[in-house]
Amino acid sequence: GGLTSLHTRSGEIREVGRKNHFMEKMISFGWPNEVNSVPVQQYCLGEDGDSGERVEYENALLVTDGFLVPGRDNGGLYVVQQPGDEAEWKVCLAGGESAVGDEASWFYHRAIWVDLTGDGRLSILTARAKRPSILKNGEGDTSSNLVSHNNINGGGKSNGNGQLVWLERPKPYKYDKETNTPLDVDGTVFDPFSARNTPWKVRVLDSGPDVMFSVADMDTQDGTIEVIASQFFGKCISLHSIKIGPTPFVSFSRIIDATCGASFSSLLANLDPQQTMSPGIVIDSGSTVPTLKKGDFFTHLLVTSHECTFEHEDSTKTPSTTTQKSSPKQTIRMEGPIDGGSLFAYTIPPNWKTDTWERTVMATGFKVKTQIWNMINPGAPGFCYTFYPSLKCNQERKTRPLIGISGDCAEAAYLLRPVVTSAAAAASTDYTLMAEIDTGGTVGSIAIGYDDFCGVEGQSKGDVKIYVPSFEQGKILVFALGNGEEDEECDDWDEECLRAKDNYINTRL
Repeated sequence: GGLTSLHTRSGEIREVGRKNHFMEKMISFGWPNEVNSVPVQQYCLGEDGDSGERVEYENALLVTDGFLVPGRDNGGLYVVQQPGDEAEWKVCLAGGESAVGDEASWFYHRAIWVDLTGDGRLSILTARAKRPSILKNGEGDTSSNLVSHNNINGGGKSNGNGQLVWLERPKPYKYDKETNTPLDVDGTVFDPFSARNTPWKVRVLDSGPDVMFSVADMDTQDGTIEVIASQFFGKCISLHSIKIGPTPFVSFSRIIDATCGASFSSLLANLDPQQTMSPGIVIDSGSTVPTLKKGDFFTHLLVTSHECTFEHEDSTKTPSTTTQKSSPKQTIRMEGPIDGGSLFAYTIPPNWKTDTWERTVMATGFKVKTQIWNMINPGAPGFCYTFYPSLKCNQERKTRPLIGISGDCAEAAYLLRPVVTSAAAAASTDYTLMAEIDTGGTVGSIAIGYDDFCGVEGQSKGDVKIYVPSFEQGKILVFALGNGEEDEECDDWDEECLRAKDNYINTRL
């Protein structure tokens, strides 16, 4: 697999790993997953000798790689420097083809930059998994390889085969006394991605987390940060407190929900902007669409359950039963009972270590389309996202956000909006289906932005743009969301309408 970038203003498409005269072969990946930026590590010695950082970014990408598909499960963590240029090259930080022993045959979905050592060094926190042995034997279902949980909240460990992992950023050998430039052992400028300093040291912090996770600081006074993991193979939601220090370690862990099924997304969201108290602050919201940034308040944890329930032939002929207003083509329900994949919202209690995290079913009924390509461990839905209809609303964040969901093998994208009633207050998790976008192909994720798209006429400045890929169709569908009038208030959701711009870009996958 490869990486392709789309410039939303010009429409230019660039490929990462295109063969050029500097390389014998193109850069490629087994199965690339989430792509992240690479922040510049700013070294500045203080009185205590610690180094600091400021947010600037290198011309590089952090790529997580690997999947449970046979032949693609030997993944790794990579930094691609100068992506898309002729001089681009790939550096392996963990895993990869050369990995042996305990470090071989892991695949990675998500990795973030975070200071776990308390000295300003931005190391990598990630989760990884191995293909379950039952899948390696070709028997399909993974359920018998996993522990059965009987309670929704509780302590203990999952029986998944994932690991929460810390990759320590190497330290410079010394600093230049006059310029404070970090230097390597041979006197050259220190480069953490050079052959001398890679791969990075890998340390396992805990077992269980395998795919996606978010990070919060639930108690800003105790010197820990909390990883909230959606365990796909472990079929649970877990929390892990990491003690920050020279040697980080997990000081507390618990199972939040043991009945959620194969969980996937783990997203911190603010569904009650009027609330003045927060259970914690965001370190990393868990999404490629960072509506909430570091230091923001959050009120809920949003989780998708990625289930393999196939759509029956007659399911598209009869509208789903729901108490909400429904489109004749609506295939999901906005309330229980649970049927297929679902979107859950968890309310975080004040005593988050021991009390129950109340679960609400926000949407359910996500079903896998019966297609020839949906044969190896298919499921639906995929990731969830929060966003606003315009850049102005995103900056103000006075109202509840919209929610986007990638359907994955449901071959659709879904947009949910808050329910506005005449009652004194609607429940913060009360949402309804705004649009269901059928694509005819797998929708593994979606992208969201507020830039004008390619100068297309009819766009209002700052309207949100929603990019929906259709993998098997080889297309990216682009939609703009407007509220009818450019200066409309951000809280009148009933007037929102989806405007299909009838634009798509053929991707070269």
